Amino acid sequence: MFILSYVWHAQVLNDFLKIPYPIDVFLIVSTVVYLGIGLVLTTLTYFAKKIKDSFKYGILIGGFMGISIYAITFVFGISFSAAIDLKYIAVDAGWQMLEQATGGLVCGWVYRLLFLREKRQKTLA
Repeated sequence: MFILSYVWHAQVLNDFLKIPYPIDVFLIVSTVVYLGIGLVLTTLTYFAKKIKDSFKYGILIGGFMGISIYAITFVFGISFSAAIDLKYIAVDAGWQMLEQATGGLVCGWVYRLLFLREKRQKTLA
């Protein structure tokens, strides 16, 4: 998720040029925030407990979190753009959903791999 965010904001949109404070500070804070988002996403995916549908639940939970995170940042005015345009909002919200859904997919994938590994170990024991 962090890599996708970096590619979107730094490479595609060049938003990092608009940051009024040092880029190091932004990247450190972003890393901490994305670790927190990843923890919440992993926890929610884990508690869904549908191993057969772990990919689907991960994507759904990630997409929901993406919309939630975007809504929070939008309400508090945390944005790289000063102009509020409906197209910009739609594209940014869609990207946030895609970014978090990708994180959810990874969580579901890792959860399934760990579940299968644990199941295999129980069979061998």
